[in-house]
Amino acid sequence: MNYSCSKSFINELPTDQITEETFLKNSKDFNMVLNAGYQSLRSAYLYIYLIGDVASDNAYTQKFSNFFDAILINESNVSADNVTLGSIWTGSYSVIAKTNLVLDKIDGINMDPTLKNSYKGEAKFLRSLMYFNLVRIYGGVPLVLTYLTKTEETFSYGRESVPNIYSQIIADLKDAEQWLPPSYSSNADIGRATSMAVKSLLGEIYLTQKKYSEASTVLSGVIGNPTIGLLPNYSDVFDALKSNNKEVIFAVQYASGFDPSQGNPWVGLAFPNQNIGTGVVKIGSGHFLMTDDLDRAFETGDNRKLMNNYDYVTGYWRRYVFTRKYYDKSNVLKVDAGNDWIIYRYADILLMYAEAQNELGKPDIALNFIKQVRTRAGLTTDDALGTDQNKMRLALEKERRVELNCEGHRWFDLLRTDRLIPVMNAHFSDPTLDNDQIGSGSSIKSSELIFPIPKFEVDLNPTKLTQNPGY
Repeated sequence: MNYSCSKSFINELPTDQITEETFLKNSKDFNMVLNAGYQSLRSAYLYIYLIGDVASDNAYTQKFSNFFDAILINESNVSADNVTLGSIWTGSYSVIAKTNLVLDKIDGINMDPTLKNSYKGEAKFLRSLMYFNLVRIYGGVPLVLTYLTKTEETFSYGRESVPNIYSQIIADLKDAEQWLPPSYSSNADIGRATSMAVKSLLGEIYLTQKKYSEASTVLSGVIGNPTIGLLPNYSDVFDALKSNNKEVIFAVQYASGFDPSQGNPWVGLAFPNQNIGTGVVKIGSGHFLMTDDLDRAFETGDNRKLMNNYDYVTGYWRRYVFTRKYYDKSNVLKVDAGNDWIIYRYADILLMYAEAQNELGKPDIALNFIKQVRTRAGLTTDDALGTDQNKMRLALEKERRVELNCEGHRWFDLLRTDRLIPVMNAHFSDPTLDNDQIGSGSSIKSSELIFPIPKFEVDLNPTKLTQNPGY
């Protein structure tokens, strides 16, 4: 046996280091990177509840939980060193990096063209979803559309304008829409991005831009798809044993029964920070409790209230109401909740479509779609709403609040409809809400419609990443 070193041996790449050049060779490799992108959604969405609900009038964080970053968001007293904002930022760009890697390398690989386009469509959808969240939370952010391999490359990126970011998102989604199927039949693919998820995201973007005709057209394509619809029972939508059901269009995926755990974190966040001494969850963190104001927004006879926990309203430090949307009722031995974080579902689409129709001056058409949601909830709807655009606006605002409660929508809904400042300042001045829910002297002003760029990011690149005014 010849033990001498050959030139070919010396030139071999280290076998314990995987690089893009050595790894991304076939469809399985790209599927693995995409799967990592989907998994990274868990980091990107971990604290979205703080923006979507806790920052709004829907939810609050208990003061004695000592989660100060969440409490400050709840009181509209946010600073640039808020750790949760940094987590959303880094989690989002982690997803973006993985999608950029796929998009940079996949065209150079010989693989099935249909599968290649599907992977590209998924990557563009995930990247667009992240940029939509980033631009709504922070305003203009670095628009990175290529995979960065050197640290110094990152310092060349400054803040892109909001209109330019939206233009890129829309262009990417139009590509993805034509490349992705409306649904999947294989269990291995269920949960991946579809053309229906693309249309849902694009429709919300058009609503945000107040392009109501475009929103109506896109969302009608979701409503017309036979594979999607309302479930008869509201609570079934969130059942961990019925994940990715007919109503769910796209969700961050979780599952129970794995080691290490793949369960969601919100079940513990939603339970109060007090030993309630019953069931598999003995005590929570109290970071995600429902305000009394949200509780009062539910009408008498609304069966959606069955997803609110009213078991611990007396005999404790205060009255507690919280959501059970993230509680896995199949857990009997330990907390390992498999409930997903739903980003888009059919009821949301119906209400967005109704909003578009109403803003186009057609409250009579909007009436039919808000009725579908309310009928499922066991409620009747006044037909007079169909004759009054302003009343329909308020009705849709309230309906979205209760239907989509604790799903991360409320702040963004009020922001989109220019109602955030009046609604939140009315909330902060509500004499029926105690200091635990709203803080003392809280208010919101125009500069607080977006959040600060994380201080760590600004400190790293101060010449390119300027801070938002007021922070």
